[in-house]
Amino acid sequence: MPVIYAVLFIVAALVYLAYFACALPIAVISGFVSYGLGMPVAYLAGLAQVLVVRPAGLPSPGRRLKLPADADPAVPQYFYGPAVVDADHAVRVAYDNCRRLWQQGTRAVLAAFSTDTVLLTCPLGIGGAIGMAAGTAAGAVVTAGCAIVHLLTVGVSAAAVRAAGTVLRGADSAVLRVKNIRIVCPDCYERVPYPGYECPGCTRRHLDVRPGRFGIVRRRCRCGTRMNTLLLFGSSRMSAFCPYCGHVLEHRPGQAPEIVLPFFGAAGAGKTRLLFSMVVQLQMWNESGQLAAEFGDAATTRELSVAGSILRSQTATTKTAVQLPRAYIIRLTPAHGTRILLMFDAAGELFYSTERTQELRYLSKARTFILVIDPLSVPAFWNRLPPGRQAALGEMRSTAPSPDLAYQQAYQEIEGMGVQLRKVRLAVVFSRADLIDAPGTDIAEWASDVLGLGNLVRSARLNFREARFFFTASVMTGEDMHESIPALMSWVLGRHSSTPTEEAS
Repeated sequence: MPVIYAVLFIVAALVYLAYFACALPIAVISGFVSYGLGMPVAYLAGLAQVLVVRPAGLPSPGRRLKLPADADPAVPQYFYGPAVVDADHAVRVAYDNCRRLWQQGTRAVLAAFSTDTVLLTCPLGIGGAIGMAAGTAAGAVVTAGCAIVHLLTVGVSAAAVRAAGTVLRGADSAVLRVKNIRIVCPDCYERVPYPGYECPGCTRRHLDVRPGRFGIVRRRCRCGTRMNTLLLFGSSRMSAFCPYCGHVLEHRPGQAPEIVLPFFGAAGAGKTRLLFSMVVQLQMWNESGQLAAEFGDAATTRELSVAGSILRSQTATTKTAVQLPRAYIIRLTPAHGTRILLMFDAAGELFYSTERTQELRYLSKARTFILVIDPLSVPAFWNRLPPGRQAALGEMRSTAPSPDLAYQQAYQEIEGMGVQLRKVRLAVVFSRADLIDAPGTDIAEWASDVLGLGNLVRSARLNFREARFFFTASVMTGEDMHESIPALMSWVLGRHSSTPTEEAS
């Protein structure tokens, strides 16, 4: 009997060894494959959960996208933050998936050593542990590779998208510079790098729609409406506003170069009437087909639509209010391209003190200035008139201080604002040509000899790149403006290639 038991034991031992020899490598291979493939699969499953499926039980992300309190009401562009948040979230979800996978394997291995049939499950536990260790090592390498590819893709995409945004912003700025487009707010006088725009869907205001954090070619408002990001892509078709003062910019800024044209001079010199005359002349050119001229906004239409009737009826213009002026805006479209004319008519009283003149910051944006002088206000000229002429012209004469004061004050402040006077032009306009005998061909000589404004004439010629002298009448002869007005307009607009007539000589 002992021999039989011995034989049976040997046979059982051999069978068990055979079983062990088969079960162990099978368990090792199974564990290795399960964890070598299971870990990268768990990572990819985490990506799918975060980027595609987003199941109800998905853990919340460990980090949040933080936007400035004053950020535009738009949805952030994916590669300007959300992609990084998703990448971090995916890594956390994948890590949790891998940890659960490892915990399941650990429990299975421990269970193999705590059963009643431990001799049968022991090889599986040992092999599973060995396979798990080897598979985890290999799977970790593959998972790390997947994570590196994922994060590199996010990083490269983010860099490419941001580079594209920078290039597009630069290209748009270059186009504006090449076209000589510089935007000036008609209300606050600030130089506007780019207008803000209202969402066409909900009228929420976006201060900066250019390519960047909220979109490259287009952005999406929080209401879901898509908005173009550049003038090149048609953003000018939306309702614009000044990002500094918030006033609506109805004249579609950014589509064409702007001509800032300030009028200055003593109170009562005839600045407003001259402006009305120039507007009527533009309307006449528009009617004759020499150019297209239209009012740029509702305020300009309201104020200037009566210019023609006032001049035709010889009605006196209303005294300009002593307050900061808003630009009158006229869109001009001649054969050589559209221009936007911004005309600023400030009360003469604003040029009598440094503090008030400094408030007229639009002066620093202009490259052509118009100084208006009433010859009747010059004592040297007025005193030479016969008593009869003085009596006839007395009600029309401006009693403001000498025009030298307004000129010197404005000239010094313009220079103080950093304007290089040798690069800008000045039109010195003497009004009342319909009441005063023509001075002849040399208006500057007449101003020096007859009006006694030699210092003003010399200063204008010395300090400005070009100083031109005009003798104008803001009246209509029949259905036409006085011939002096087209000559002045031709000179003003000639530098901008916007004049339909020859430049005045």
